[in-house]
Amino acid sequence: MNDTYLSQRYSNFVIVLVLLFPILINSIKILSSLILLILVGLGVYIAISGKQNPFKIKELKLFSWLTVSYFGVMLLSILVADGLNAEFHHLGRKLQFLLAPLIALAVFKIDLPLKNLLLSIKIGLIVIGIITITQSFLGYERPSGMMNANIFGDIAVAMLFLSIVKVFNEQPKEQIITFISTIFGISAITLSGNRGSWLSLLILSIIYLVIVYKRNFHNNAKYKLIIFGLFTIMLVLVTSTQTFNKQILNTEVAMERWSAGNIEKSSIGERLNMWTAGLKAAKESPLIGHGYRNANKAAQKYTDKDIGYTHLHNEYITNLVSAGIIGLLSLVALLFLPMIVFYRKLKDEKTYHYALMGFLLCACYATFGLTHIAFGEEHVNAFYVLLMGFLLPKVINISNT
Repeated sequence: MNDTYLSQRYSNFVIVLVLLFPILINSIKILSSLILLILVGLGVYIAISGKQNPFKIKELKLFSWLTVSYFGVMLLSILVADGLNAEFHHLGRKLQFLLAPLIALAVFKIDLPLKNLLLSIKIGLIVIGIITITQSFLGYERPSGMMNANIFGDIAVAMLFLSIVKVFNEQPKEQIITFISTIFGISAITLSGNRGSWLSLLILSIIYLVIVYKRNFHNNAKYKLIIFGLFTIMLVLVTSTQTFNKQILNTEVAMERWSAGNIEKSSIGERLNMWTAGLKAAKESPLIGHGYRNANKAAQKYTDKDIGYTHLHNEYITNLVSAGIIGLLSLVALLFLPMIVFYRKLKDEKTYHYALMGFLLCACYATFGLTHIAFGEEHVNAFYVLLMGFLLPKVINISNT
């Protein structure tokens, strides 16, 4: 392989970029975008100078085909639905998936210790926790930095679960940092007021408990104490906030009105209405859909309530309406095929922590999509693409050595 690619200088440079990314993604968006652009450039250089094809490299084949196919299906849906009048600029938000093989090519061989990546994620959690707490004191209703509160909350949830993959095997000092970052992370999630993130937090907590219980508990009081402490912190912080209690009350009221046939203009009522209309619209063009970002227009015919969004607040239904069954299958493949690979590698001691991290990353995005669009913003897509491009090749490569 090209000497530049193998050089320690190159490796160290890319490691710094990867470590900075989780710290900056939820705080300084423009710098995280710059990091991604640099990695794309490095991937192009490696592909050309080293004659490296990510579609032919064993560790990158699956990832490359899944990401590019997902982008391709979105492009196809636009062409079929709109023809020559298509507005391709909308695809800019999905561009990370087209560039994903190049990003993976830039990062998949770097010698980055997992504990350093986890420390970076923990620092990122502390940073966003400080931001939301500060904004809360300043009177912000839904503190979320300079970002959409839903997207902010989702990334915070993902970072939280990724940060605790090695908590049972960490040194006491590392565990202290984990507890501190957990507190700040939960604070960021609850203060953002994103109910979708709270639902994901519950589902992912159950998934995490099931996985780690099988491996770690075995009558070991230390592990039980750690897990009890982590989730006690989560429960206390979540349920004690004014934001949480207010949103729970709003949810109960919205559900009562929905069951009575009175769809009030609330987030819960709007979502239930959009999902019902979307499923009806999907029947019109079940194979290829109505075109990317046309889901709301197609669904609008089936409700007298105004759908004031560019999507239907559910990743799966939106993809089904926009790109049909093909679009839905491409999304499911993007999320669940890597998840299956990671799940199988959980049995291998050499790949366990990488596999757990990758599995939780897939599970996070799979649950985020239940209440809105997980792959709807550039930096959210970038977070998935970058970490998946690093983790998936790791479990494939390590298990074969």
